Order: sequence, then C-alpha cells, then structure tokens
Amino acid sequence: MHPFQQAYTMRFYLLLTIVALLLFPVSGVQARQAPAEAPVRYDLDLLSPAFHRDRRDAVRDALPANAVAIFFSAPARNRENDVSFEYRQSSDLYYLTGTHEPESVLLLAPGGLAVDGKTVHELLMVPPRNPASETWTGRLYGAERAETALGVEKAVSNERYEEILTALAARDDVRFFHLPFPQGVDSRSALGQQIALFKVLAHPLEVDGNFMVQWVVRGMLSSQSEEDFARLKQLMAGRFDPTALAGSPLEAAAEAYAKAESLEAWRTWKQAHLDGYPDGVTLRSLLNELRMVKTDDERALLQHAIDITVEAHREAMKSIEPGQYEYEAEALIEYIFRRNGAEYTAFPSIVGSGENAVILHYETNRRQMQAGDMVVIDIGAEYHGYAADVTRTLPVDGTFSPEQKTIYELVLAAQEAGIEATRAGESFGAPHQAAAAVITEGLRELGLIQSDDQVRTFFMHGTSHYLGLYVHDVGTGGTLVPGTVITVEPGIYINPSPDVDPKWWNIGVRIEDDVLVTDGDPVVMSTGAPRTVAAIEALMRETGLGNTPAGVVERAVAPGASTRGSQ
Repeated sequence: MHPFQQAYTMRFYLLLTIVALLLFPVSGVQARQAPAEAPVRYDLDLLSPAFHRDRRDAVRDALPANAVAIFFSAPARNRENDVSFEYRQSSDLYYLTGTHEPESVLLLAPGGLAVDGKTVHELLMVPPRNPASETWTGRLYGAERAETALGVEKAVSNERYEEILTALAARDDVRFFHLPFPQGVDSRSALGQQIALFKVLAHPLEVDGNFMVQWVVRGMLSSQSEEDFARLKQLMAGRFDPTALAGSPLEAAAEAYAKAESLEAWRTWKQAHLDGYPDGVTLRSLLNELRMVKTDDERALLQHAIDITVEAHREAMKSIEPGQYEYEAEALIEYIFRRNGAEYTAFPSIVGSGENAVILHYETNRRQMQAGDMVVIDIGAEYHGYAADVTRTLPVDGTFSPEQKTIYELVLAAQEAGIEATRAGESFGAPHQAAAAVITEGLRELGLIQSDDQVRTFFMHGTSHYLGLYVHDVGTGGTLVPGTVITVEPGIYINPSPDVDPKWWNIGVRIEDDVLVTDGDPVVMSTGAPRTVAAIEALMRETGLGNTPAGVVERAVAPGASTRGSQ
C-alpha cells in the first residue's frame, strides 16, 4: 500500500473509532469518566465522627431554642501569585466536624431548621464535587459523602448558602450566634462572599478597629462579674476612644456602659437594646470552655504530638555541636516531626543561639553555632490538629559554663515551682506567680536586679498558656480544672548592657513543658526530654542523626558558595 493510502486509511479508522465511542461508550470509558471516591481517612487514629457529634451536641444544648449558630471555615491563604500556603482548617470548625475542606459552613439550630422539607438540627454546607478540579487539587467529600463520612445530620452543597441563609434571616424567631470573623479574608473568595452576605442579612455587632476596640466590645458584651464591669469601665475612661464606634449600635452601648451604676443595670439595658443582634461573644466563651477541657481521645492525640516533639529534642541534644548552623538543627527536628507522622509544625521552629538566645520568638535560624553559645530550642509538632510546645536550652559545646549553669538552674527551680502550682482549684495565673517569685529572688541574690519590679527586664513574658488545637489555645483564664493542659515556661534573657557584668551577656534560658491538670498532682506530659544539667550533658555526649563522621560526608554546598560549575 502506498504510504499516502496507508495514512489515509489509519485516519479513517481512527475517526470511526471516535464516533463509535461517542455514540456507544463502553463501560470502561464510563468508569474512567466517573468521579473518583471522596477522601479516604488514611490515618486510623483520627478523632471519630462520634467525638465531633458530641461536641456539636454540647454547643446546641447550651444555646437557646431560637438560636442558629454559624461557623465559617478558615481562609485559604495565598503565598504569592499562583502558590498558596498549605491549608489549615479553623480549629473550631474542625473541632465540631472533622472536616478539612475550605469554604464549608456549619449551622447548629437547637430549635431546628427546615431543609428540603425536613427539620434538622445541624447542617453542613460543603464545596461541591468537581472531577476536573479534583484532578489538580484532590478529592472532596461532596454533600452525600460528607453525611456518611463525617456523621452530620444533613449536608448540602455550599452553592445553597444564600438560599438557606436568606430564609433564616427572614424569620423573626431566629437569633444568630457567630464567632469573630477571620482576618485577612479575600473579599472575592467564596468565604469572603459568605461572610459579606451574613453581615448584610444579619447585621452582626462586629466592628473594625484595633485590638483595644475589639477587646472593649467583647468585654462589654460578656462582663460576668462586678469586678469585670468596674475594671472595663476604668479602662474605657482612660484609654478608649468611643469615636471608634461612631455609627454603630455599639456607640450607644458604650455610652450606656459608662453611665450604668452596676452590672445588673447594664444587663437590663443590653437586653432591651442589643439582644436582637447576632451574638459574637457567647459562642466564643462557650467554645473556650469546651475546648479547654480535653477528652481522653484528645489527650491521646496531644500526647502523641508531645512525644514526637520530645523525640526531636532528644535527637537535637545528641546532634548539636559547634560549627553547625541553626537551620541544620531545625532541619533535623522537622525531619523527626514528619518521620513520625506530624502534619505541620505547630509554629515556626525557634533555634536561637548566641545573641539569638535572648530573642523570644527568633525564627530566622541562619546563624552558625559556636562553642560557648547557649541555644534555645522552642519547638512543637502538630498531630491531627493538636499542638505540642516544648522548649529546652542547651550548651552548644555540650558543657554548661559556670554562669550558664547558674542561670539555667535558677530557671529550672522556677519551673519546678510553677509546675507544683499547676493544680485544680488554683488560678490560671498561679504557675506564673510561683515561677516569678523564684526568679525575682534569684536575680536579687545574683545582683542582677535591686528591686522586685526590675525582674521584667530579664523575665518579660507570662509563664503559661493553654495548649490544644492551637499552640496558644483558648480557655477561660479562670480557675484550673482537671483535663486542662497548659505550658509552664519561665525564662531569663540577659542582653548586653552597661549595667550587667559581661560574663552574663547573651545567656538566654527558657525551659518549657506541657502539663496536665488532674484531680491530684500535675502530670508533666513532656518529661521524656531531659531537663537537668547533668541529664542534658550526658545525652549530648551521644552521637545523633545530625552528626557527620569527620571526613566521610561533607555539606553538599558550603554556605554562600555557588552551585554552578566553572564557566
């Protein structure tokens, strides 16, 4: 056959084949075109749908019958151009549903809401399935699979958000409850449009402004005691500019708050004038209280995140040596995180040596560590949403100098006092008070301060924060109760100063552990990472993954060197 005839015949049969497939598609082609299955729960230790259902029930049970509580997802954040940061769900929405999908909205209605002719008490709106986009970005649940996989009573596409919210807003018997809206939301995004429509239809008492304005508004709406009432009135009289609320219903509220003679008088005014507005305070307070006390399942995940972090600390202690760069220790630490299943770092890893040891949240991690340096390593793995936060301070050369040892053991004594005060019935501030008292006395004895009020020159931060779904997690700030996990992390940071003997310069020490409040003694969940001088020095004499046998393997590229060959 002539080549031209052969090519023509092949094209003819190819055309017939395409026509036949279009007219009579075979089952194999149909199967390939069908949407793939929704996400699989690869991890077997995730929180169960029953856990999330129990949390939703707890929120509904605490709200009035006419309430509709609305929860938005976290925004997807763009890094630059066509690259985005890895998505991380809102802790509150994850706590209540287990979903990691953006642009999702949860409604909880104790009195019920009508959807498709049926009354339901919880409704999750999720992004619709789209096989074309899922090829690029991964599979979504879709409404049907969301109901079965997440165990929610009813799920629908988020394309129905406007329809459902408009119907709810038209009802006179509905009172909306919402959380403070996330910051930095792109108004053009689906989330931005969801929030904008809610503001148009519900008119929430949410104001733009600095932290002080937001803090005052929430304080007015949530004052729980005469002491809270009096303290906020005093603050508003001295530091608050009421013009920030001009044009808002809260302008009159601020004036009424200032004139009210008692908390009861204020509550009477608030009930008469503000109770018809969506409540952005009650829901936050409720979730703070719920999330503060960890269930057994939560504690197991939190313990796993802590165990991973402890292992990373131990490996860093064995591996760090003079001449290494801070980023080498950071790389080793985060390798241990990932190798053990952590999805994220709970916060940017802090590896601060030398002059960087006295910077509280140093994150650059580019300095070369030298003999004689102290290095502060403040790290935390995040596992299935739960964050660890553990800090250790090491001598880079493996041996504490006399001055380093003195400051270290003072901080350790302060931490021990703080841990001892971490007991049910004590105030949230009790660990800090105990630790600060030890540090104050110790610094006076060393001659570094002459009066108690000077302690903040060297110890300028609080000792504790809550730990859970966020590294600085939510809580009430009140009395410690069993099931709560907090950090205990005192520190001393001595910057070079003409008033300080140079032998103390650039000694920075922070020791941080994660502590569970129980009915009895506090439990240190991060005890596997050595804390004493002797234990740290002993472990640093061992060889770790980060140590390179001399002359066997060198750095692939010397810092600052070109990777190009000679021209």
